[in-house]
Amino acid sequence: MVTLNDIENGDDTKFRLIGRSVLSYRFIIPHTGNLFVGDILKITDDTKGYSFYAKVSDLVHESNFADEKWDTRPFSEHFYGLGEDVFIGVEAVPLGFVDENGIFRKPRTVPTKFSSVTVPGAADFMFLTKVMGDIEVGVMRTGQGVLNEVPVRIHSKVLPQHMGVFATTGMGKSNFMKTFCASCMKIQKFGLLMVDPHGEYVRGGQSSTGERTLGLVHYTAGRDGLAVFTISDPDRKKYGLNSLWLDYDDFRMTDLALLYDLSQAQRDLIESLEDFDGKEIIPFFLQSNMESLSDAVKAGTYAGPFPAIADRLGAFHPGTLQVIQRRLKNIVQGNRKFFRESGSCVPEILTHLHDNKVVLIDIPRMGERSELFVLSMITRRIMQAHRKSAEEFGMETGYTEQKKVLITIEEAQRVLGAGGSSTQVFRECAMEGRKFGVGLCVVTQQPKNIDQKVLAQINTFVVMGLGDRGDREILMGSAKQDLSRMEIEIQTLDQGEAIISTIGIPFPVSTRIHYYEDYIAGLNKEVKRDVRQGLETGF
Repeated sequence: MVTLNDIENGDDTKFRLIGRSVLSYRFIIPHTGNLFVGDILKITDDTKGYSFYAKVSDLVHESNFADEKWDTRPFSEHFYGLGEDVFIGVEAVPLGFVDENGIFRKPRTVPTKFSSVTVPGAADFMFLTKVMGDIEVGVMRTGQGVLNEVPVRIHSKVLPQHMGVFATTGMGKSNFMKTFCASCMKIQKFGLLMVDPHGEYVRGGQSSTGERTLGLVHYTAGRDGLAVFTISDPDRKKYGLNSLWLDYDDFRMTDLALLYDLSQAQRDLIESLEDFDGKEIIPFFLQSNMESLSDAVKAGTYAGPFPAIADRLGAFHPGTLQVIQRRLKNIVQGNRKFFRESGSCVPEILTHLHDNKVVLIDIPRMGERSELFVLSMITRRIMQAHRKSAEEFGMETGYTEQKKVLITIEEAQRVLGAGGSSTQVFRECAMEGRKFGVGLCVVTQQPKNIDQKVLAQINTFVVMGLGDRGDREILMGSAKQDLSRMEIEIQTLDQGEAIISTIGIPFPVSTRIHYYEDYIAGLNKEVKRDVRQGLETGF
């Protein structure tokens, strides 16, 4: 631990706490002092026997001179000594204190006046190792430095209560997500679903700076925690991946509302068919003559294989029916690489998720509409399975642990924006999923465009660089821990840095996210425990 030295050793105000309240600390340092926003400082209260911790939130030049314009006067340095009367005022946010039993407590009291302020070392943060979780994403950062001895780990048990990853382009979202996935593959405490339309998570590629990046398949020591379903035959053969297939029965008419802008008449049509299965709806629209359907229903001459659907649609205008028909044909044709009449791999996907694996849906070179189409269908099936499991809980003999699944939505503002009634399956997951062990990982560059009701459900915030003040204010107002005094730090975060606010860790932690390539290089060197260890080899 490095102790800050006073200019004047007899002056108890330099590097000593001089104000203010339970929610705000203030002290001064020499005008040559070297502190940074984000530095964590230790305030030692020998009177009470507590060690308080606070984070620097702002630094300002101050002096004891009555003349407010002293520093702009000619020859001010000659007439005003730059010694004890010129200093830097430090504003700090209390984080909490360690009591006499070594337990970290919320900051509900103030340190004694003039308690000493020091820069702590790694040993002073060992209490944090007791409250960290199990999903490692980086190391603790303080100001300009990092504490490699203090890894930052998120608690896996709180992730069904939703996680948000917020950052502008180029600040390291993809690197964070790959690092997060690698740790999930390592510990296998819950299932994680991701849809990748670019192929970057499977095999890697190029970063925004042009550097080569690795994919999840390159974490060879953790491959038993990864299941990939792909539409790419070359990758399937090269890496031993699974083929992705969804079928008509995975589809519901409400999926159209997510993929297209609809008129009110089209919405009414979709709502009228909500209770029909996809294996009936799609063949009906592919085979029927929409122009004459209404007349055939009214005349009682419809002779097709789906009379119940025809009766439901008999009152709709042929133009409305034809628009829906065209769109369904486009969906079937545009997604023919993985969408077919029968034979779905969704049950297999659910099995892997419930085996606590990272499940990656790889659809390279497919468009945004295909991405949302796949994600919508699989999310619905996950919610159905978990809702059914919750309903059956207590009816079965014996205790069955609830399976936990986290569903990642990239560019989440597309489906979780304010007033988006068309994205019902994702809203249900956001509002009710935690009851059934299903959480959302909301990834976005524009948190201000996410519905406030959805943000209020998120309990884990990973905040990376955000230049837009509106985005920062939205997050500061939504996080469960107070981020309002950390706005300057959020604004000045560099690439690969984050502030993580989550349940279980007592205060928002400034973090340097692991560089994925370096992180898995270390993981691949770890010796895995042999499954035969401890077994007798004799007969």
